[in-house]
Amino acid sequence: MTLLDILNDRGYDTAPYRKFSPYEISKALSLPEGFASLSFVAKKIDPKDPKVCMVEYGKRTRQDLAKDFNEYPTIDLAETIVIIMEPVGDLHHQVALSLYLNKNIYVAFFSVFHLVNNPLKHMLVPKHEIATKEEEEGIMKKYHIASKSKFPLIRYHVDPIIRLIGAIPGNIIKITRPSESAGETIYYRCVSV
Repeated sequence: MTLLDILNDRGYDTAPYRKFSPYEISKALSLPEGFASLSFVAKKIDPKDPKVCMVEYGKRTRQDLAKDFNEYPTIDLAETIVIIMEPVGDLHHQVALSLYLNKNIYVAFFSVFHLVNNPLKHMLVPKHEIATKEEEEGIMKKYHIASKSKFPLIRYHVDPIIRLIGAIPGNIIKITRPSESAGETIYYRCVSV
């Protein structure tokens, strides 16, 4: 449910996948494919947006990880979320960065145990938003910043919130934090490799 909420917030239609009961999910897990049988493809709510998100559940070992994604097909307008049974580590970050830089494929890895609760709704996590191109120009002009490299950086795929909101290198992230003196303060970070 957490993953479906996150995808819905990102503009994907998750209604077809919300009708499964815990019994049906446990039956799916008992199939020969097991955990992988829960994989699905979500389309955007806006019919004019052809982008899709492929959600794959799998038990990939660290040794097979790089090999599996080295042969991963390039699919335009698709992003992939891979849910795994192990902790996300440096190898996952390296594979995600390599796929983005070499094949322009967006892949985000998440441990199934970290999606029990929605981190975006936690009271200690400030609101993160991806700035639009128009907003980026306005922010850079307002603060007299000539290059995105002058912003404080936030690492692509390493930061879990960046993975959850679907940010890619070069995006400017608007972070809104509560403040005792000002009510709220706004910070900007640039996603870096």
